[in-house]
Amino acid sequence: MPDDVLTPVRLRTGRTVRVHHRESGSGGRPLVLVHGLGMSGRSMVPALHLLGPGGRTLAPDLPGYGRTHGPGRTLGVPGLADALCRWMDAVGLDEVDLVGHSLGAQVAAAATLRRGGVAHLVLVGPTRDPSAPSWLHQAWRLLQDAPREDPRLLLVAVRDYLCAGPLTMLAVLRHALRRPEEQAVREVDVPALVLRGDRDTVAGQAWCEDLARRLPQGRLEVVPGPHGLVFSASEVFADAVTGFCR
Repeated sequence: MPDDVLTPVRLRTGRTVRVHHRESGSGGRPLVLVHGLGMSGRSMVPALHLLGPGGRTLAPDLPGYGRTHGPGRTLGVPGLADALCRWMDAVGLDEVDLVGHSLGAQVAAAATLRRGGVAHLVLVGPTRDPSAPSWLHQAWRLLQDAPREDPRLLLVAVRDYLCAGPLTMLAVLRHALRRPEEQAVREVDVPALVLRGDRDTVAGQAWCEDLARRLPQGRLEVVPGPHGLVFSASEVFADAVTGFCR
């Protein structure tokens, strides 16, 4: 089983929170898995089991999610990216491979711009597809995706969503949808992989192709699976990440 660790992290809000993370494996360049909107590191546990034997792999609960308490106010993508960077510094992660899923892809990309030392970046099912411009469009696509997921992921999602709170999730999603991701990624000049499941209803094919083109060192890989590749198709996900990062 992955180890559970709590690390005190001082946020830019001035508050110190104890960031919880799960960790598996040792040695090599650390691989950090960043969860999506409303989720926690629980959604990364199958991937942790698979990736751990290949080297140290960590999955934090960002502030306000899972076992990490919130900072007193809702953090948007910049705040979550800053918290992720501060946590990596506190844990002593100098050079990492960074993997973000869904909204976590936006957070991981923003963290890569803020902090050096990211050797590889993987954006899995990245959110903010312009063909679904409102939170209602996004919610509908997520509902369409639900029957395609491993039922165990849906149980994790219900638990994590209740913990995060629907109002917080809505506020973060609305903020994320206002961020012009297509422009920001032009500055992310590290080897980057856009990873999409071929049955993903949230991150469309055209959007992922466009994002990969805009990344200076980007490429797209489409694999079998739904939006929640990290959990519902964890072996496929782990093979793609290992092939790209390790």
